[in-house]
Amino acid sequence: MHKEEKISRVVEDSLQYFKNGLYCSEAILKAFNDNYNLGLTAEVLKIATAFGVGLGASKCCCGSLTGGTMVLSLLFGRSSAHIPETEAFDAASRFHDEFKKEFGAACCRVLTKPIQWGTPEHHKYCEQFVGKAAELTAKMIAEKVDGK
Repeated sequence: MHKEEKISRVVEDSLQYFKNGLYCSEAILKAFNDNYNLGLTAEVLKIATAFGVGLGASKCCCGSLTGGTMVLSLLFGRSSAHIPETEAFDAASRFHDEFKKEFGAACCRVLTKPIQWGTPEHHKYCEQFVGKAAELTAKMIAEKVDGK
């Protein structure tokens, strides 16, 4: 599968999982698990639940952003204190900055301010965040794989 096709597929899957009831954080982690064979079990995927609605419904950090960050950490993170965290921190920082540049904020409360919370329009409005977060995450992975 071509890089662009893989990116498109994971974005589509993230959006479909979100539309079918998963929180943004859950949808992104599940889509990447499915498309990048991350090996996460259904039990492990539950880790993304509390990141939904801006960290446990606090409407703080956007769940799309935390979902993508979980994926980047799985791929670039460390497994012991003796391994540098630089690659994971750099990836998360860049992801955050690009997301914030695109939308002007990283906070769920700020991002969703223009729309009435809990309405069907609200859910539809958040699709833009899910799609862009999945796209940015996939592009960062592709860059790493392609060495760019």
